[in-house]
Amino acid sequence: MPSLQRPAVYTFSITFPSQETTIFMAAAASSIVVLLLFTISTNTSSGNIESDTKENKASTKKWGDKREIASTAAPLSSLKDSLKFGSGEPMFDYHDVQSTQTVLKMAKGRAKRWMSFQVSECCQMVGQVGGKSEQKRPLLTVEPDFVLKPVNMDHRGIREVAFYEAIEAASTKKRISNSNEIYRQLFGPRDLRPMSRRESLISWLYGRQKNVPKPTACCKESLILKETSLLRRLELFTPEYFGVVEYADENLRSNERGNYGTNYNSHLLLHNLTSHFSKPCVVDLKMGTETFEPDAPVDKKLREKAKYPAQVEMGFRLVAMRIYNTGDTEADEDGYIYFPKTFGRSLERRDSVKRALRQFFGGSELPTHVQMNRGKAIKRILTQLNLIKKWFKDNTVFMFSASSILLVYEGDTHADEESDIQLDLGTAKMIDFGRVRRNPGGDFGYLKGVRTLIQLLEEILMESFWTEEYKYLE
Repeated sequence: MPSLQRPAVYTFSITFPSQETTIFMAAAASSIVVLLLFTISTNTSSGNIESDTKENKASTKKWGDKREIASTAAPLSSLKDSLKFGSGEPMFDYHDVQSTQTVLKMAKGRAKRWMSFQVSECCQMVGQVGGKSEQKRPLLTVEPDFVLKPVNMDHRGIREVAFYEAIEAASTKKRISNSNEIYRQLFGPRDLRPMSRRESLISWLYGRQKNVPKPTACCKESLILKETSLLRRLELFTPEYFGVVEYADENLRSNERGNYGTNYNSHLLLHNLTSHFSKPCVVDLKMGTETFEPDAPVDKKLREKAKYPAQVEMGFRLVAMRIYNTGDTEADEDGYIYFPKTFGRSLERRDSVKRALRQFFGGSELPTHVQMNRGKAIKRILTQLNLIKKWFKDNTVFMFSASSILLVYEGDTHADEESDIQLDLGTAKMIDFGRVRRNPGGDFGYLKGVRTLIQLLEEILMESFWTEEYKYLE
């Protein structure tokens, strides 16, 4: 089938919430519990979950002021049909038409609620690394600091939307004093005492439900608290999410309409991770020992393994990267050098991956002041990677297939210190969540990749960027 051609300019219609949209927002809020209940682990064999470690409690205390509880509720009459029973299955039942429609309404309503300006033009993102959507649609950027990621038209699209909505549901900031009690009442076994109607509008909505199901094995409090706790913490490591938008196109062809509610014109509205950098240098790292799901066809598994056999050993692979270096003869007119997927697949050994990462950060040949700043960027990235590693050590619920970590640092060696722009040094964020599933035991493949990446960056820091003026502390 020939590739679809689209104009370079996309038109969106995002307006201030009206009275009608306010009513819709309340209705969407009343459905959010359905989404959270999709994430409840139903494997009764994993019911005996260990209590959080001291390190985990310290982390929760540290970030507690930023993670208050979402007070939301939903119609519960079709709870049993909406849950995904059994371990190792996708955390969201994308075959349920009603569920997918509910999630998309929530996502679109979220974008309308947050956006208070008119978006008339979007530009193609310059210097995109990694892959495009299956329909070859590029990332788009919107001022001041948003990125529009095309939503896949197959099951991966609605699954990614649902995952971001689950994070939002677990992380919505509300002034509720007793968060554990709220979670116990909203997401625990349904024979618990109803919440006081004075606690929130959501408790009022919850109290109106007539068909409240009986307690089931899937609703054990320990499992609910484990999943929602992990999702709240995960918000720190993912791009900020603002919902789903669609550019105006009333004449979508049949092959531009997906089977799960997402279409050719559907886009995730996310924070642009490169917006705080003058000359962002970016590398896309595909994490995990496997990039396919357990139930993938055999030929799919063989193809993926053949792409990069070393990923089983490393726990990740370098997909592509873009470096700012005006002094290189291969740099484009903007001063960037692009290393495509073929470069990443050519890195077959640990030492070759290490050389590529050292090349990404510049190396010891940099001027002293640049080397100093570059070392600080690596330290900051390492700090964030260690937090991600801690999350995966605590994770006993989720598995991420074909997910990535994006590393970004400032490549401008002549940044104006008096500029009004607050430049960042470096950051590490998790992206791509179209294949998240529930997996008892967590995701050791991803954890292995994070550990390997940390080891490599620590070695590079010590060998090429270490100075006596600062010390690296994990």
